Amino acid sequence: MLPSSMTSRPADLVDFDSPPVTEVVLGVQFNSLERFLSPHLGVVWTEFKQEFPIIEEHPSLPPAFETFGPPAAFMIPAVNFQIMTRPDMLRVHFLNQQKTELLQVQRDRFLHNWRKVGSGDDYPRFERMIETFKTGFQKFISVIDREKLGPVAPNQCEVSYFNQILIPEGQTIWSQFNLTFPDRAGNATIDGLGAPEDARFALRYSILTNGSPVGRVTIVAEPALRADGTTIIQFTLAARGRPATPDVSGVLDFLKNGRVLLNRAFKQLTSAEMQKRWGKKR
Repeated sequence: MLPSSMTSRPADLVDFDSPPVTEVVLGVQFNSLERFLSPHLGVVWTEFKQEFPIIEEHPSLPPAFETFGPPAAFMIPAVNFQIMTRPDMLRVHFLNQQKTELLQVQRDRFLHNWRKVGSGDDYPRFERMIETFKTGFQKFISVIDREKLGPVAPNQCEVSYFNQILIPEGQTIWSQFNLTFPDRAGNATIDGLGAPEDARFALRYSILTNGSPVGRVTIVAEPALRADGTTIIQFTLAARGRPATPDVSGVLDFLKNGRVLLNRAFKQLTSAEMQKRWGKKR
């Protein structure tokens, strides 16, 4: 049973004993904090180092927005010039001891990741992840307010699921793809060619609020190689877009709604046979 302070799971969502998920990201992008300098990263870390004692540096993520307008094929490409007045700040990871959970911080981002490191690492579920994200984001905002670096004004949100579907011995990429996504595979066997070697698909859907687009759900399935060289089908589902209100409440609402949309997409796009293998509960 979840503690009363935690988000409850919607009853109509599909659930699995052994989902193929290997990484989940909950994140928010906000207007760049131009007074936020490298020394402030250390100030932020003091709020998290007890739970996330390991620190890493990574290149910063560029700003990303879901935009809507004329199709890209009909738009005239523009040439942008940017004058760099100072070096870009790094993105910092705060990791737990097991390196299965981390927070990412940069001048315009705050993200929380879970990732599968070993075979025994179980996905902690969205309800716990969003509580960790909420607590962490509120701590981050408190530091920004205390240091007078704000305000923190969210402009985009993201919830992403990364799944690895293994190719069992005796199966090909195509046969596993056909088994997992039968509606996407269709009748692809062609006289004189036979079945394809592999397949992939990409889908995009608009997230609408009162009839207007505020974000997108993007779904991609494609062959890939794991770090150990194992061939897999990488199945990625992401919901990104603008929160209804530029505050913590608006961000949490977007993430919760995005999670529901991705859960429905996962259920409808994957086969009953594979869902049974993953231990579907309902």
